[in-house]
Amino acid sequence: MRLVKLAGAFALGVSMLAAGAFAASAAELSMWVRASGANAAQHLVDLWNMKHDDKITLTVIPDDQMVTKLATGVQAGDVPDIISFDLIYMPDFMRAGFLEDLTDFLNADPNQAKVAQAYKDLATYEGKVYGTGFTPDVSVLVWNKDLFKKAGLDPEKGPTTLDEIHEAAKKIRALGGDTYGFWFSGACPGCNIFTMSPMMVASGAKILPKTADEEPLQGPGVEEVLQFYRDMWSEGLIPASAEADNGQNFVGNFKTGKIGIQGAGGFLISDLKRDVPDMNFGVTFLPGLKAGEKSAFVGGDVVAIPKGSKNLDVAKQFIAWQLSDEGQLEGLAKNNILPSRADLSKNKYFEDPRVVTTAEAIGLGYVPWVFHFNDMVNSNSSPWIQMIQTAVFQGDVKGAVAKAKEAMKGIASE
Repeated sequence: MRLVKLAGAFALGVSMLAAGAFAASAAELSMWVRASGANAAQHLVDLWNMKHDDKITLTVIPDDQMVTKLATGVQAGDVPDIISFDLIYMPDFMRAGFLEDLTDFLNADPNQAKVAQAYKDLATYEGKVYGTGFTPDVSVLVWNKDLFKKAGLDPEKGPTTLDEIHEAAKKIRALGGDTYGFWFSGACPGCNIFTMSPMMVASGAKILPKTADEEPLQGPGVEEVLQFYRDMWSEGLIPASAEADNGQNFVGNFKTGKIGIQGAGGFLISDLKRDVPDMNFGVTFLPGLKAGEKSAFVGGDVVAIPKGSKNLDVAKQFIAWQLSDEGQLEGLAKNNILPSRADLSKNKYFEDPRVVTTAEAIGLGYVPWVFHFNDMVNSNSSPWIQMIQTAVFQGDVKGAVAKAKEAMKGIASE
C-alpha cells in the first residue's frame, strides 16, 4: 500500500512539474501596429489570445512614426516580436536588413500561395520573402445617403466622375450650417496617396518614379485632380479644418453625419457599423475625370518579424495562424475586414454589397513598388504633401507639380 501511495505521489509530482513546465513555456509577445491598421489587427490578436496560451500585447504606433521607430529600434536592439506596417515600406525595410528572412517558412505554407499577389510582390526582395499579407485594405469612395436624399440627390447612386462629386458636394453644402459636401485630411500625406492618387491614376496619370530616369507625376489627371480639390476648397465645400488635419480626423468627421462624400478605405465599413450603426452610407469606386474611369490604392498592412525578435518561433506560428481559415474568416471577414487570401474574397460573411464592392476594388487598384516612399510621399515634408498643400490651399497648381517632380526625381536618384 505504501508503494502504491509513493507511486501515486510520484506520478502527481511529475504531472505537476509537467504542468508547471507547460505554463512556464507560454510566451508573452509584443507586437507593433500602425494606428491606421489597429482596429483590424486588434480583432486578430484578440482571437489569437483567446485560442492560444502564448499571448500577444499590441502597441499602437502613430503612422508617421513607424519608419523611424523601427529603424532606431533595430539599431538599438529594442524591437517587438512581430510588426505590422504599411505594405508600401517593405522595399526599404527589406533592403535595409530590418526583417527576418521568412522565405523557407512561408513557401512551405500552402496558404501563402493564396495571398493576394500585391502583398506577395511587395514582400519579396531579391528572391527572398520577408513578410506576408496581414490586414488588407483598399481605397474607396463613401457617401452619406441621408445627406444625398436631403440635398435632392439619388441616395442609391454614388458619384462616378469628379464632376459628379463636385456637383453633389455643392448641393450638400447648400443644406447649410456645419454640413459640408466633401472632406479630406489636407496635411496627411498617407491619407492622400491612398485616396487622391487613385483619382489621378484612374484618369491616366503615373505618380511615382522607380528610378531617377522616370518622370514622376505625368499624364492626364495630376493637375486636373489638384484643380478639382482647389475648386471645392475655394468654394467652401470642404471644412476649414481640413487644411491642418494630419489624419487625426481622417474618417472621424464622416462619422458625425455632417460630411457628404470622402475617400476612405474599406476599414471604414467596419468602423461605421461599430461606431454609428444607424448611419446610412454607400460605397463605390474612386472615379477619374470620365465615366468608367476608376482605380484604388491597394494598401493595408503586411506582417513581418523584425531582426532581434526574442520569440521567433512563436512569432512564426502567429503569422501562419493568421493565414489560416480561422484567422482570415473569424478574425477578419467576420468583422467586415478583407482577408489577405484571394481565395476567401467571397465568403459566408460578405453579404453586405458595400463589402463586396471593396473586395472588387482590390482587383482594379494599383500599388507602387518603390524605394524611398517615405521621403517621396509619407513624410510630413515630402514633395507629395507639399504639392497638395501648395496647389489646393494656395492655388498654384502648375508650380506645385513642377516643384514636386524635381524633388521626387532627386529622391529617386539617391
